[in-house]
Amino acid sequence: MRIAAFQRRLSAFRNSRSAMRSNGSIYVAVVFAVLFGYFGYQWWLNPSRAVKHRLGEIAAVLSMPPDEAGIARVARLSELRRYLADDIYIRAGALPAITSREMAVAAAAAWQPPPGGGDVHFADVQVFMESSNAAHAYLAVELTRINPESGQAVIDAGDASVDLRKRGGEWVVTKVQSKEPTPGLPSPR
Repeated sequence: MRIAAFQRRLSAFRNSRSAMRSNGSIYVAVVFAVLFGYFGYQWWLNPSRAVKHRLGEIAAVLSMPPDEAGIARVARLSELRRYLADDIYIRAGALPAITSREMAVAAAAAWQPPPGGGDVHFADVQVFMESSNAAHAYLAVELTRINPESGQAVIDAGDASVDLRKRGGEWVVTKVQSKEPTPGLPSPR
């Protein structure tokens, strides 16, 4: 009788441990699914990520490879049209405002890059989503170029405020303001 009671208790103990393992596995699977969903959203669907990506594309177009051929420069700068709104407004310090996409592309095309080219980078980007179709970004514009005399990298930087709107399913820049023009970057004349 004692052995039968012991066997029943042992069997009940094993069943409860099995149930705990099963419930624990379900709990762990649910936690992993939630984490996967959250990080998937942050990486893929988050609108601020899309805005940062668009700003990165603009920086890549503004970057100048060393010894770039004329036709390659024209092709690179023609990409800029995709990222700017028709009615863009650009204001850099006391310089005259740029009030159209054509003026912005013309200013970029008229600008002569430093010898050896330069790399444009947007640093410290802070994106604020105003709505699902509007965003505002504060960023530092950095131009890294090589000093021809010393051969050392020189970084010219300035702060900017950028407004973006979603038009036709794509984020485009509608307004850029800076208190002072970033040294070394194109500006209206």
